[in-house]
Amino acid sequence: MEPTSKIQDEQAKPPAVVDEAAEKEKKRKASKTTAHLMTRPSFMAAHTAMSFVPNSMHAYGEPGVFEMWEEHREEIKKVAIEGDMTLPESMLMGQAMSLNSIYNWCADLAGANVGKHLPQAEALMRMALKAQAQCTQTLRVLGELKAPKSVSFIKQQNNAAGNQQVNNAAVTQGARAQESEEQQMPTNELLTDEREAQDAATLDAGAKIGAGRKNQTLETVGAVDRTNE
Repeated sequence: MEPTSKIQDEQAKPPAVVDEAAEKEKKRKASKTTAHLMTRPSFMAAHTAMSFVPNSMHAYGEPGVFEMWEEHREEIKKVAIEGDMTLPESMLMGQAMSLNSIYNWCADLAGANVGKHLPQAEALMRMALKAQAQCTQTLRVLGELKAPKSVSFIKQQNNAAGNQQVNNAAVTQGARAQESEEQQMPTNELLTDEREAQDAATLDAGAKIGAGRKNQTLETVGAVDRTNE
C-alpha cells in the first residue's frame, strides 16, 4: 500500500515541482561526483596533465581525461602500494636528460651570439648554466634514491632507577674508543673507600703544601741608585 500511495503523491504534484526536485537531486549527485574526483590524487594529476599535452602528441590521438586517469592511477598504485620505484627513477633520469638537452641548446646559441650580440649571449649562457644546475640536482636526487645515505647512530645509556647515569656520546671505533672509555670518569660515580680517602685529602684546607723544585737558584738583588731615577 505504501509504494502505491507514494506514486499517487508524486502524480498529485504539479510537473514543475517534480522537475525541480529531480533537478536538485541531479545537481547533488554531480557535486558529489566532483568532490569524489577532486579528492583523488590520480585524477587531479591526470586533469592537470591534460592542460600540458604537447601539440605534437595530438598526432597519436586525442587525449581523454578518463584514459589519462587510468594510467595515473595504475602508476601511483605501483609506487605507493607495491613499492615499485621504477617509474620515479625513470622519471628523474628522463628529466635529467631533458635538462641536459636544454643546456646544450642554450650553450650552442650562446656561442653563436658571443661575437655578435653579447647581451643575448650572456642571457642564453645564464639559462644554460641554470639548466646544468637543475640537471645536477636531479641526478643527485636520483643517486640518493638509488643509494640512500647511511644513518649515524648515537651511543646512549639511560638508567632511571637508583643512581641515575646518562651517557650520550658519538660512537667511535678502534683503539681510540677503548682508550677514551678507560680515561672517562663518570661524574656521578659512587665513592669507594679508596676514592673517598683521595677526595678527602684534596679537600683538606689545613694540609701543608710541599716545597716545589722550580726556581731553586736565586741571585742577590743589586744596589739601587735612586739618584739616577
